[in-house]
Amino acid sequence: MSTFIPSQIVCLDNQDKSLYCEVIDVISSRQMCWVRPVILVNLDDNSNNYFHDKNNIYDLRFTSDLLWKLNAFRIVLDTEYIQFFASLQEFEFDEEKLLLAKQKLKLFIQEICFQNKIGL
Repeated sequence: MSTFIPSQIVCLDNQDKSLYCEVIDVISSRQMCWVRPVILVNLDDNSNNYFHDKNNIYDLRFTSDLLWKLNAFRIVLDTEYIQFFASLQEFEFDEEKLLLAKQKLKLFIQEICFQNKIGL
């Protein structure tokens, strides 16, 4: 199992989406990772490549932190992450954008929980 360090970027993949997060802390005794979501990216179903359309990249920098199973994350190389991060604009405190980001994160987490519940 990989050991993560604070500020490292990790990813939680689920079907056609990838959630990129910054590691805040690792709770080794519980095998949990405290992360801060940064970006949620929708993947291209046809070719397994990422869309570079900004409509498929969601800025989650001001949403809630997560405490999640350590082994669910994978390490992300800078070259993978930077292409998405570079497409983000400077964050504006727009209530609609923030609400959309919170909804997208909530839906992503619900999808993972539902799949784990039914054993997928």
